[in-house]
Amino acid sequence: MHMPIAILMLLALTAWAAPAAAQTPVIPCRTVAEYPHDAGTSTQGLFHLDGVFYESSGGYNRSFVAMVEPGTGRKLKTVPVAPSLFAEGIAPRGSTLRMLTWKSGIGLIFDLKDLAPKGRFAYRSTFGKTEGWGLAFDGERFVMSTGKSRLELRDADDFALTGTLDVTDEGRPVRLLNELEFVGEWLYANIWKSDRVAIIDPADGKVRAWLDLSSLRGRLNRGAGTANGIAYDATGGRLYVTGKCWDRLFEIEVPVLR
Repeated sequence: MHMPIAILMLLALTAWAAPAAAQTPVIPCRTVAEYPHDAGTSTQGLFHLDGVFYESSGGYNRSFVAMVEPGTGRKLKTVPVAPSLFAEGIAPRGSTLRMLTWKSGIGLIFDLKDLAPKGRFAYRSTFGKTEGWGLAFDGERFVMSTGKSRLELRDADDFALTGTLDVTDEGRPVRLLNELEFVGEWLYANIWKSDRVAIIDPADGKVRAWLDLSSLRGRLNRGAGTANGIAYDATGGRLYVTGKCWDRLFEIEVPVLR
């Protein structure tokens, strides 16, 4: 059965007149300054607090957490992690920081003042398969990434699972969420094996914009790996990014979302 030509024309005109779905904006990064960064650090977690960077570096038999001097990249204090553990994301809370490890189900607690070990915690049940990737703290709860599109919300005291947040871009799941950082009201997330950072609305998990770091590639050492490491100086309003085995850490303009 053939549809009348008039109806076909009407349908075509309707489709042409319908507004196109708005795509998530992609914001190019604009560099403010660049600083030395230890190319031997496989950055897993990064944050800025009281004028110091705290950074974790991954790998079995070589993981560590360090306090790093901004401007020079010099390590002020380095504490190795047990050889059997693979360091992942870190986040501060009170006078301590918490560190995830990759597949062990174990997290570590360190004193912020001198990185003295303060204890351990569990982030999954005994027979669970959850992996620890990125970690951030919003002042009330921890947010944890596991390499999937679903973030886990964790109690500030005992790290118990209290909820989840599915991250989507135009309705599609955003997988491989890695290092996390709160920048103002937004949650930033590195995407593993990507030079893009998702800017997420923590109220609903929707990606409001993408921050494109690809322009930094030409300024990096030959062995530079994936972008991974976001730190926000809330006092100074400064935003920093780096990556696994990058020889540079960049201060970039904080994107303005419209």
